[in-house]
Amino acid sequence: MSLVYEFMLFSHLMLLLVLVGGDESKYQGECPASFSCGYLGSISFPFTTTERQDCGLLPIPNCDGDPMKPKIIKYQNKGKGFEFEVKYVGPLEFHGGNATSTCIFRDNNIYSLLQNKSCKAFRYNYTLPPTFHFVSFHTVFHATLFMCNRTLHVNPPTYMHNYTKCPLHDLYYQPYNYADNASRRAFTACTNVRLPVKDFADADDPFTFVTADITTQVHITEECAYCHFNQSGQCQVDNKGRFCCANANGILKQTPWKQKQHKCTAQI
Repeated sequence: MSLVYEFMLFSHLMLLLVLVGGDESKYQGECPASFSCGYLGSISFPFTTTERQDCGLLPIPNCDGDPMKPKIIKYQNKGKGFEFEVKYVGPLEFHGGNATSTCIFRDNNIYSLLQNKSCKAFRYNYTLPPTFHFVSFHTVFHATLFMCNRTLHVNPPTYMHNYTKCPLHDLYYQPYNYADNASRRAFTACTNVRLPVKDFADADDPFTFVTADITTQVHITEECAYCHFNQSGQCQVDNKGRFCCANANGILKQTPWKQKQHKCTAQI
């Protein structure tokens, strides 16, 4: 049975999320519409700076001081350290009640592997968490590649690209960025690797289309967007994991989704 490497994008950023409770001392006054953050330019909700974590959901470090200083997000998952560099933060766009921002995050580990043309890049395992409360992350561009031990006798479709310069394994991938049923059936004994890509697949060099710069959509829930933009509140969860919208004084504000008001006690 093949090993499936799941590629899920950047959501461990949520480990840095500080959900502010009803303690007035945690609030630092009215939040500005945006913050200046070095080479990222102006950032706005759901992003904020680490100095003003009460003003957003996703704090970015090193916004002050040297404008070119890398904006590195570090986190731990199951005892293993990970880090991403924020390369671009797009404005929040609204589609009905939904709010989405397109961002680019660089995984410096896979960046180094790709720069050195190491085949370990094609076995790289991203471990990023799923939706957490009001924010979810989705990779925009990705492709499935197949790593096959050379002792296997695979019979791939004729349209598959084949890279044979990796030790012990051959790499198969399609010219377009998805894997169809025919290719999956051909590689049932191989390892499936889902990786971020930037372009159509090159037949001779997979290092040219796999990328460490991960284009990501950050989705804000409708109730959180309503809380922030319509009620000037902070998106929080109470001690039972329910959504609540608190204003600058920690007082619950009614939302169309909640018929009963409840104490807005944050759960970190």
